[in-house]
Amino acid sequence: MTGEVSGIALAELLGKSRPYVAQLRKGKRLPTDEDLVLLARRFGPDRLQEMMLLAYHDRLEKKLFQDDGCRQSAQRAVRALLGRAGATSVAPAGKRTFETFPGHFEPLVIITGDKRETRGRHIGVGDFGVHATTTADSRWIMSLGLGTEVEHVIDKDFVLLEEEELIHRYAQKNLLVIGSPAVNHLARRINRSSIFRFNINHEVDEGLEAIINQARIKSRSKDELALFFQDSQEDLTKLMRYLFVGGIIDPTYPTGDYITSTYHSMPGNVDLDFGVLSFAANPFYEAQCRAEGRVNDHAFVSIFAAGIHHPATAHAIRQLGSHGRSKHVFSNHPYGGVFRVELDLNQAFFSDRVREGLFQWEDDADDQRGSIEDQGGLLASELEYMENERRLENLNTLQIRPDQAAAAKDLLHHLNLGVLGS
Repeated sequence: MTGEVSGIALAELLGKSRPYVAQLRKGKRLPTDEDLVLLARRFGPDRLQEMMLLAYHDRLEKKLFQDDGCRQSAQRAVRALLGRAGATSVAPAGKRTFETFPGHFEPLVIITGDKRETRGRHIGVGDFGVHATTTADSRWIMSLGLGTEVEHVIDKDFVLLEEEELIHRYAQKNLLVIGSPAVNHLARRINRSSIFRFNINHEVDEGLEAIINQARIKSRSKDELALFFQDSQEDLTKLMRYLFVGGIIDPTYPTGDYITSTYHSMPGNVDLDFGVLSFAANPFYEAQCRAEGRVNDHAFVSIFAAGIHHPATAHAIRQLGSHGRSKHVFSNHPYGGVFRVELDLNQAFFSDRVREGLFQWEDDADDQRGSIEDQGGLLASELEYMENERRLENLNTLQIRPDQAAAAKDLLHHLNLGVLGS
Protein backbone atom coordinates (compact mmCIF):
# COMPACT_ATOMS: atom_id res chain seq x y z
CA MET A 1 0.00 0.00 0.00
CA THR A 2 2.73 2.41 0.95
CA GLY A 3 5.63 1.21 -1.19
CA GLU A 4 8.98 2.36 0.19
CA VAL A 5 7.57 5.10 2.45
CA SER A 6 9.78 5.47 5.51
CA GLY A 7 8.64 5.02 9.07
CA ILE A 8 9.47 8.66 9.78
CA ALA A 9 7.20 9.85 6.95
CA LEU A 10 4.36 7.61 8.14
CA ALA A 11 4.77 8.81 11.71
CA GLU A 12 4.52 12.42 10.51
CA LEU A 13 1.46 11.63 8.38
CA LEU A 14 -0.38 9.92 11.25
CA GLY A 15 0.90 12.25 13.95
CA LYS A 16 2.12 9.23 15.93
CA SER A 17 5.44 7.97 17.23
CA ARG A 18 7.83 5.78 15.25
CA PRO A 19 7.31 2.83 17.68
CA TYR A 20 3.57 3.13 17.01
CA VAL A 21 4.20 2.93 13.26
CA ALA A 22 6.57 -0.01 13.79
CA GLN A 23 3.78 -1.88 15.59
CA LEU A 24 1.42 -1.18 12.68
CA ARG A 25 3.98 -2.56 10.23
CA LYS A 26 4.43 -5.76 12.24
CA GLY A 27 0.69 -6.27 12.72
CA LYS A 28 0.96 -5.92 16.50
CA ARG A 29 -1.42 -2.93 16.49
CA LEU A 30 -4.54 -2.30 14.43
CA PRO A 31 -4.94 1.10 12.73
CA THR A 32 -7.60 3.41 14.16
CA ASP A 33 -10.34 4.83 11.97
CA GLU A 34 -8.43 8.13 11.97
CA ASP A 35 -5.30 6.32 10.77
CA LEU A 36 -7.27 4.77 7.92
CA VAL A 37 -8.74 8.09 6.82
CA LEU A 38 -5.28 9.72 6.72
CA LEU A 39 -3.76 6.78 4.87
CA ALA A 40 -6.63 6.62 2.38
CA ARG A 41 -6.36 10.36 1.66
CA ARG A 42 -2.64 10.02 1.03
CA PHE A 43 -2.42 6.67 -0.76
CA GLY A 44 -5.82 5.63 -2.11
CA PRO A 45 -8.93 7.70 -1.39
CA ASP A 46 -11.12 5.41 -3.49
CA ARG A 47 -10.35 2.48 -1.17
CA LEU A 48 -11.35 4.12 2.14
CA GLN A 49 -14.56 2.11 2.50
CA GLU A 50 -12.77 -1.15 1.81
CA MET A 51 -9.91 -0.32 4.19
CA MET A 52 -12.28 0.45 7.06
CA LEU A 53 -14.24 -2.75 6.51
CA LEU A 54 -11.01 -4.75 6.43
CA ALA A 55 -9.94 -3.18 9.72
CA TYR A 56 -13.29 -4.01 11.33
CA HIS A 57 -12.95 -7.60 10.09
CA ASP A 58 -9.49 -7.76 11.66
CA ARG A 59 -10.86 -6.49 14.96
CA LEU A 60 -13.55 -9.15 14.91
CA GLU A 61 -10.80 -11.75 14.52
CA LYS A 62 -9.18 -10.55 17.73
CA LYS A 63 -12.30 -9.77 19.78
CA LEU A 64 -13.44 -12.31 22.34
CA PHE A 65 -17.09 -13.37 22.16
CA GLN A 66 -18.81 -15.56 24.71
CA ASP A 67 -20.72 -17.08 21.81
CA ASP A 68 -18.37 -18.16 19.01
CA GLY A 69 -21.33 -18.20 16.63
CA CYS A 70 -21.84 -14.47 17.29
CA ARG A 71 -18.30 -13.73 16.13
CA GLN A 72 -18.75 -15.83 12.99
CA SER A 73 -22.07 -14.10 12.16
CA ALA A 74 -20.43 -10.69 12.51
CA GLN A 75 -17.55 -11.77 10.28
CA ARG A 76 -19.93 -13.05 7.60
CA ALA A 77 -21.80 -9.73 7.65
CA VAL A 78 -18.60 -7.74 7.17
CA ARG A 79 -17.46 -10.08 4.37
CA ALA A 80 -20.79 -9.50 2.61
CA LEU A 81 -20.26 -5.74 2.83
CA LEU A 82 -16.75 -6.16 1.47
CA GLY A 83 -18.16 -7.99 -1.53
CA ARG A 84 -20.61 -5.16 -2.23
CA ALA A 85 -17.80 -2.62 -1.88
CA GLY A 86 -15.87 -4.39 -4.64
CA ALA A 87 -12.96 -5.27 -2.38
CA THR A 88 -10.17 -7.14 -4.12
CA SER A 89 -9.73 -9.44 -1.13
CA VAL A 90 -11.79 -10.43 1.91
CA ALA A 91 -8.67 -11.22 3.88
CA PRO A 92 -7.74 -8.32 6.19
CA ALA A 93 -4.36 -6.69 5.84
CA GLY A 94 -1.81 -7.73 8.43
CA LYS A 95 0.41 -10.65 9.16
CA ARG A 96 -1.00 -14.14 8.78
CA THR A 97 -0.51 -16.56 11.65
CA PHE A 98 -2.48 -19.44 13.10
CA GLU A 99 -3.99 -16.94 15.52
CA THR A 100 -5.73 -15.27 12.55
CA PHE A 101 -7.12 -18.51 11.06
CA PRO A 102 -9.53 -18.80 9.28
CA GLY A 103 -10.31 -15.14 8.55
CA HIS A 104 -6.93 -14.29 7.02
CA PHE A 105 -6.94 -17.40 4.81
CA GLU A 106 -9.90 -16.98 2.53
CA PRO A 107 -10.74 -18.30 0.01
CA LEU A 108 -9.91 -21.76 1.35
CA VAL A 109 -9.92 -25.30 -0.05
CA ILE A 110 -9.55 -28.40 2.17
CA ILE A 111 -7.67 -31.40 0.79
CA THR A 112 -7.79 -34.81 2.48
CA GLY A 113 -6.82 -38.35 1.52
CA ASP A 114 -9.22 -41.01 0.30
CA LYS A 115 -9.77 -44.76 0.22
CA ARG A 116 -7.40 -46.73 -2.04
CA GLU A 117 -8.01 -49.47 -4.61
CA THR A 118 -5.50 -52.19 -5.51
CA ARG A 119 -7.32 -54.00 -8.32
CA GLY A 120 -10.40 -53.99 -10.51
CA ARG A 121 -11.95 -51.27 -12.63
CA HIS A 122 -11.71 -48.61 -9.93
CA ILE A 123 -7.91 -48.63 -9.54
CA GLY A 124 -6.18 -45.44 -10.62
CA VAL A 125 -2.95 -43.49 -10.38
CA GLY A 126 -4.18 -41.90 -7.16
CA ASP A 127 -3.96 -45.30 -5.44
CA PHE A 128 -0.16 -45.51 -5.78
CA GLY A 129 2.21 -44.40 -3.04
CA VAL A 130 -0.31 -43.56 -0.31
CA HIS A 131 -2.25 -45.48 2.32
CA ALA A 132 -6.01 -45.22 2.76
CA THR A 133 -6.98 -42.49 5.19
CA THR A 134 -9.72 -42.38 7.81
CA THR A 135 -12.56 -39.86 7.91
CA ALA A 136 -11.92 -39.68 11.66
CA ASP A 137 -8.98 -37.40 10.85
CA SER A 138 -11.60 -34.71 10.22
CA ARG A 139 -13.41 -35.37 13.50
CA TRP A 140 -13.24 -31.72 14.64
CA ILE A 141 -13.46 -30.03 11.24
CA MET A 142 -16.83 -28.45 12.06
CA SER A 143 -15.16 -26.45 14.85
CA LEU A 144 -13.01 -24.48 12.39
CA GLY A 145 -15.66 -21.82 11.84
CA LEU A 146 -15.54 -22.00 8.04
CA GLY A 147 -18.02 -20.43 5.67
CA THR A 148 -20.28 -22.34 3.29
CA GLU A 149 -18.11 -21.40 0.30
CA VAL A 150 -15.20 -23.59 1.49
CA GLU A 151 -14.62 -26.56 -0.84
CA HIS A 152 -13.43 -30.02 0.26
CA VAL A 153 -11.63 -32.16 -2.34
CA ILE A 154 -9.60 -35.36 -2.25
CA ASP A 155 -5.90 -35.73 -2.94
CA LYS A 156 -6.33 -37.91 -6.04
CA ASP A 157 -7.08 -34.76 -8.05
CA PHE A 158 -3.46 -33.71 -7.53
CA VAL A 159 -2.05 -36.68 -9.43
CA LEU A 160 -4.86 -37.14 -11.95
CA LEU A 161 -5.21 -33.55 -13.22
CA GLU A 162 -2.69 -31.83 -15.46
CA GLU A 163 -0.56 -29.13 -13.86
CA GLU A 164 -2.20 -26.39 -15.94
CA GLU A 165 -5.62 -27.39 -14.63
CA LEU A 166 -4.35 -27.53 -11.04
CA ILE A 167 -2.96 -24.01 -11.42
CA HIS A 168 -6.29 -22.85 -12.84
CA ARG A 169 -8.26 -24.36 -9.96
CA TYR A 170 -6.02 -23.83 -6.95
CA ALA A 171 -3.48 -21.04 -7.55
CA GLN A 172 -5.83 -18.38 -6.22
CA LYS A 173 -6.84 -20.34 -3.10
CA ASN A 174 -5.35 -21.05 0.29
CA LEU A 175 -4.99 -24.79 0.85
CA LEU A 176 -5.62 -26.66 4.10
CA VAL A 177 -3.88 -30.00 3.58
CA ILE A 178 -4.93 -32.61 6.15
CA GLY A 179 -2.84 -35.75 6.58
CA SER A 180 0.78 -36.76 6.22
CA PRO A 181 2.74 -37.68 3.06
CA ALA A 182 1.77 -41.30 3.77
CA VAL A 183 -1.95 -40.65 3.21
CA ASN A 184 -2.17 -37.47 1.11
CA HIS A 185 -0.50 -36.91 -2.27
CA LEU A 186 -0.49 -33.13 -1.91
CA ALA A 187 1.07 -33.41 1.56
CA ARG A 188 4.16 -34.99 0.01
CA ARG A 189 4.47 -32.02 -2.32
CA ILE A 190 3.95 -29.22 0.20
CA ASN A 191 6.18 -30.96 2.77
CA ARG A 192 9.13 -29.89 0.59
CA SER A 193 8.35 -26.20 1.25
CA SER A 194 6.93 -26.42 4.77
CA ILE A 195 8.56 -24.45 7.59
CA PHE A 196 8.18 -27.47 9.90
CA ARG A 197 8.38 -30.66 7.87
CA PHE A 198 8.80 -34.42 7.93
CA ASN A 199 12.48 -35.20 7.44
CA ILE A 200 11.98 -37.46 4.41
CA ASN A 201 15.03 -38.76 2.59
CA HIS A 202 15.23 -37.29 -0.92
CA GLU A 203 15.74 -40.75 -2.44
CA VAL A 204 12.52 -41.98 -0.81
CA ASP A 205 10.60 -38.94 -2.03
CA GLU A 206 11.98 -39.26 -5.56
CA GLY A 207 11.42 -43.02 -5.60
CA LEU A 208 7.71 -42.63 -4.83
CA GLU A 209 7.39 -39.93 -7.48
CA ALA A 210 9.07 -42.16 -10.07
CA ILE A 211 6.62 -45.04 -9.47
CA ILE A 212 3.62 -42.69 -9.55
CA ASN A 213 4.86 -41.15 -12.81
CA GLN A 214 5.21 -44.62 -14.31
CA ALA A 215 1.62 -45.34 -13.30
CA ARG A 216 0.54 -42.16 -15.13
CA ILE A 217 1.24 -43.65 -18.57
CA LYS A 218 -2.08 -43.07 -20.31
CA SER A 219 -1.91 -46.11 -22.54
CA ARG A 220 -2.24 -48.52 -19.59
CA SER A 221 -5.51 -50.38 -19.29
CA LYS A 222 -7.06 -50.99 -15.88
CA ASP A 223 -5.76 -54.57 -15.93
CA GLU A 224 -2.25 -53.37 -16.80
CA LEU A 225 -2.43 -50.76 -14.04
CA ALA A 226 -3.48 -53.38 -11.49
CA LEU A 227 -0.62 -55.63 -12.61
CA PHE A 228 1.84 -52.74 -12.34
CA PHE A 229 0.54 -52.06 -8.83
CA GLN A 230 1.27 -55.65 -7.81
CA ASP A 231 4.71 -55.54 -9.41
CA SER A 232 5.51 -52.28 -7.59
CA GLN A 233 4.05 -53.30 -4.22
CA GLU A 234 7.33 -54.42 -2.67
CA ASP A 235 9.13 -51.20 -3.66
CA LEU A 236 6.19 -49.05 -2.54
CA THR A 237 6.05 -50.78 0.85
CA LYS A 238 9.78 -50.36 1.38
CA LEU A 239 9.77 -46.68 0.39
CA MET A 240 6.76 -45.78 2.52
CA ARG A 241 8.30 -47.51 5.52
CA TYR A 242 11.03 -44.87 5.43
CA LEU A 243 8.74 -41.82 5.33
CA PHE A 244 8.94 -41.13 9.07
CA VAL A 245 12.18 -42.74 10.27
CA GLY A 246 14.00 -39.40 9.93
CA GLY A 247 11.80 -37.63 12.48
CA ILE A 248 10.50 -34.09 11.97
CA ILE A 249 12.50 -30.97 11.17
CA ASP A 250 11.96 -28.22 13.75
CA PRO A 251 14.10 -25.12 13.04
CA THR A 252 13.71 -24.03 16.68
CA TYR A 253 15.07 -27.30 18.10
CA PRO A 254 18.23 -26.35 20.01
CA THR A 255 20.45 -29.41 19.79
CA GLY A 256 22.13 -28.33 16.55
CA ASP A 257 20.69 -30.98 14.24
CA TYR A 258 17.12 -29.55 14.17
CA ILE A 259 15.52 -33.00 14.25
CA THR A 260 12.88 -33.93 16.81
CA SER A 261 9.99 -36.34 17.32
CA THR A 262 11.67 -39.65 16.63
CA TYR A 263 10.05 -42.57 18.37
CA HIS A 264 11.59 -43.89 21.54
CA SER A 265 10.63 -46.17 24.42
CA MET A 266 7.57 -44.98 26.34
CA PRO A 267 5.84 -46.36 29.47
CA GLY A 268 3.58 -49.30 28.72
CA ASN A 269 0.36 -47.45 29.56
CA VAL A 270 1.04 -44.50 27.22
CA ASP A 271 0.70 -44.27 23.46
CA LEU A 272 2.44 -41.37 21.74
CA ASP A 273 1.92 -39.72 18.36
CA PHE A 274 3.69 -36.76 16.74
CA GLY A 275 2.50 -34.20 14.23
CA VAL A 276 3.05 -30.81 12.60
CA LEU A 277 1.02 -27.66 12.16
CA SER A 278 2.88 -25.51 9.69
CA PHE A 279 2.71 -23.10 6.80
CA ALA A 280 3.99 -24.09 3.37
CA ALA A 281 3.96 -22.60 -0.10
CA ASN A 282 0.96 -22.99 -2.38
CA PRO A 283 2.80 -24.78 -5.23
CA PHE A 284 0.22 -23.74 -7.83
CA TYR A 285 0.36 -20.05 -6.96
CA GLU A 286 4.15 -20.36 -7.00
CA ALA A 287 3.96 -21.87 -10.50
CA GLN A 288 1.63 -19.10 -11.62
CA CYS A 289 4.05 -16.44 -10.34
CA ARG A 290 6.92 -18.16 -12.15
CA ALA A 291 4.93 -18.30 -15.41
CA GLU A 292 4.18 -14.58 -15.10
CA GLY A 293 7.85 -13.76 -14.51
CA ARG A 294 7.46 -12.50 -10.93
CA VAL A 295 8.65 -13.65 -7.55
CA ASN A 296 6.31 -15.56 -5.27
CA ASP A 297 4.79 -13.07 -2.82
CA HIS A 298 2.87 -15.91 -1.09
CA ALA A 299 -0.47 -14.14 -1.44
CA PHE A 300 -1.94 -17.67 -1.27
CA VAL A 301 -0.35 -20.33 0.93
CA SER A 302 -0.81 -23.86 2.24
CA ILE A 303 -1.56 -24.91 5.81
CA PHE A 304 -0.14 -28.31 6.71
CA ALA A 305 -2.02 -30.23 9.45
CA ALA A 306 -0.65 -33.74 9.80
CA GLY A 307 0.27 -36.47 12.21
CA ILE A 308 2.32 -39.61 11.81
CA HIS A 309 -0.87 -41.46 12.76
CA HIS A 310 -4.54 -40.59 13.18
CA PRO A 311 -4.51 -39.11 16.75
CA ALA A 312 -2.05 -36.33 15.93
CA THR A 313 -3.80 -35.51 12.64
CA ALA A 314 -7.15 -35.21 14.42
CA HIS A 315 -5.65 -33.01 17.14
CA ALA A 316 -4.01 -30.75 14.55
CA ILE A 317 -7.50 -29.87 13.29
CA ARG A 318 -8.81 -29.59 16.84
CA GLN A 319 -6.20 -26.96 17.71
CA LEU A 320 -7.06 -24.94 14.59
CA GLY A 321 -10.68 -24.72 15.73
CA SER A 322 -12.60 -23.33 18.67
CA HIS A 323 -10.90 -25.72 21.14
CA GLY A 324 -7.45 -24.35 20.32
CA ARG A 325 -8.69 -20.75 20.27
CA SER A 326 -10.20 -21.11 23.73
CA LYS A 327 -6.89 -22.40 25.09
CA HIS A 328 -4.73 -19.85 23.20
CA VAL A 329 -2.51 -22.65 21.90
CA PHE A 330 -0.90 -20.37 19.30
CA SER A 331 0.00 -17.48 21.61
CA ASN A 332 3.65 -18.61 21.70
CA HIS A 333 3.45 -20.62 18.46
CA PRO A 334 1.88 -18.25 15.90
CA TYR A 335 3.58 -20.15 13.06
CA GLY A 336 2.74 -23.59 14.43
CA GLY A 337 5.34 -26.20 15.20
CA VAL A 338 5.89 -29.83 16.10
CA PHE A 339 3.57 -31.35 18.70
CA ARG A 340 2.87 -34.59 20.49
CA VAL A 341 -0.36 -36.27 21.59
CA GLU A 342 -0.28 -38.69 24.52
CA LEU A 343 -3.06 -41.28 24.79
CA ASP A 344 -3.86 -43.11 27.99
CA LEU A 345 -4.15 -46.81 27.10
CA ASN A 346 -6.26 -47.36 30.22
CA GLN A 347 -9.14 -45.71 28.35
CA ALA A 348 -11.38 -48.52 27.11
CA PHE A 349 -12.39 -47.03 23.76
CA PHE A 350 -9.98 -45.67 21.16
CA SER A 351 -12.30 -42.77 20.33
CA ASP A 352 -12.24 -41.72 23.99
CA ARG A 353 -8.45 -41.98 24.09
CA VAL A 354 -8.21 -39.57 21.18
CA ARG A 355 -10.74 -37.14 22.64
CA GLU A 356 -8.98 -37.13 26.03
CA GLY A 357 -5.49 -37.14 24.49
CA LEU A 358 -2.99 -34.63 25.87
CA PHE A 359 -1.80 -32.15 23.22
CA GLN A 360 1.57 -30.48 23.85
CA TRP A 361 3.99 -28.54 21.70
CA GLU A 362 7.29 -30.41 21.68
CA ASP A 363 9.21 -27.49 23.15
CA ASP A 364 6.69 -27.27 26.01
CA ALA A 365 6.91 -31.02 26.62
CA ASP A 366 10.71 -30.89 26.80
CA ASP A 367 11.83 -29.70 30.25
CA GLN A 368 15.26 -28.86 28.77
CA ARG A 369 13.81 -26.17 26.51
CA GLY A 370 12.65 -22.71 27.48
CA SER A 371 9.65 -20.75 26.25
CA ILE A 372 10.03 -19.06 22.86
CA GLU A 373 9.29 -15.34 23.13
CA ASP A 374 9.60 -14.46 19.42
CA GLN A 375 8.96 -17.57 17.35
CA GLY A 376 9.03 -15.68 14.04
CA GLY A 377 12.41 -14.10 14.78
CA LEU A 378 13.92 -17.38 15.97
CA LEU A 379 12.63 -19.26 12.91
CA ALA A 380 14.06 -16.67 10.53
CA SER A 381 17.44 -16.77 12.25
CA GLU A 382 17.67 -20.56 12.37
CA LEU A 383 16.46 -21.04 8.79
CA GLU A 384 19.19 -18.68 7.64
CA TYR A 385 21.72 -20.68 9.66
CA MET A 386 20.41 -23.93 8.17
CA GLU A 387 20.75 -22.45 4.69
CA ASN A 388 24.36 -21.44 5.23
CA GLU A 389 25.47 -24.50 7.16
CA ARG A 390 23.90 -26.86 4.64
CA ARG A 391 26.12 -25.25 2.02
CA LEU A 392 29.03 -26.38 4.18
CA GLU A 393 27.41 -29.81 4.62
CA ASN A 394 27.59 -29.54 8.40
CA LEU A 395 24.00 -30.73 8.83
CA ASN A 396 24.10 -34.02 6.99
CA THR A 397 21.07 -35.53 8.73
CA LEU A 398 18.72 -32.84 7.43
CA GLN A 399 16.81 -33.64 4.25
CA ILE A 400 16.48 -29.98 3.30
CA ARG A 401 18.49 -28.21 0.63
CA PRO A 402 19.93 -24.69 1.11
CA ASP A 403 17.46 -23.27 -1.40
CA GLN A 404 14.57 -24.91 0.46
CA ALA A 405 15.67 -23.36 3.76
CA ALA A 406 15.93 -19.98 2.02
CA ALA A 407 12.46 -20.44 0.49
CA ALA A 408 10.97 -21.30 3.90
CA LYS A 409 12.52 -18.13 5.32
CA ASP A 410 11.03 -16.11 2.45
CA LEU A 411 7.59 -17.63 3.12
CA LEU A 412 7.92 -16.67 6.79
CA HIS A 413 8.86 -13.13 5.78
CA HIS A 414 5.74 -12.73 3.65
CA LEU A 415 3.50 -14.21 6.35
CA ASN A 416 4.95 -11.71 8.80
CA LEU A 417 4.38 -8.59 6.66
CA GLY A 418 2.54 -6.01 8.71
CA VAL A 419 -0.45 -3.87 7.84
CA LEU A 420 1.71 -1.37 6.03
CA GLY A 421 4.18 -3.81 4.55
CA SER A 422 7.77 -4.29 5.63
